[in-house]
Amino acid sequence: MLTQQELTDAYKKFDDARITKIARFESKSLRHIAVPILENEIKDRNLSTELLDWIKLKRNFFKGAELFALKSKIKNSTCSHCKTKKQAIFGFHIHHCSVWNDLDDMHVILCESCGKKLRTESYKIAATMGWISKTGFLRVPYYLISETIDRFQFEKISNQIIEDFIFENTGLIRYHGIDNIEKILDLHNKNQMQPQEITFTSLFDFI
Repeated sequence: MLTQQELTDAYKKFDDARITKIARFESKSLRHIAVPILENEIKDRNLSTELLDWIKLKRNFFKGAELFALKSKIKNSTCSHCKTKKQAIFGFHIHHCSVWNDLDDMHVILCESCGKKLRTESYKIAATMGWISKTGFLRVPYYLISETIDRFQFEKISNQIIEDFIFENTGLIRYHGIDNIEKILDLHNKNQMQPQEITFTSLFDFI
């Protein structure tokens, strides 16, 4: 683990683009001692002060009663898939295993009906077409075992997916406000289902 001085020396060697990228996308995961070093580099290089504001937003983590209240709001929100509010919202780990030799995972936050429907569709594809791929004889059994294990840990996995979502999107939630959590959930789910490059500007413009 690098010392404070070693971190300082390392950050000084980064170009402006690297410092900007760290501030925009990686600052939430930095060690505590690295944050002031990053902030000083931004100031010394006269980079946008918006980066300093963004770091503060991303590191203003939800904890305790505030985290509990946010999780409750998410679980009682409108499903971004079916656009209804008839069922509680859960986090679903959807495994993908197909004829194209792909093995990808999605972490979506949907109502129970929509989440189970996605899992069933994925299961059917794996059970029928998954075997055709070159490595299907290895991937499909792994998929089936993973699915079985997940079913016994559904509540735990769901809770972890929701907490991970909150952690990864802390800055966005702080910026747009908790009242816009459904729109942030919609953005998250769309990106999980159809991954696309997320730009820093797009994070602020979608609402």
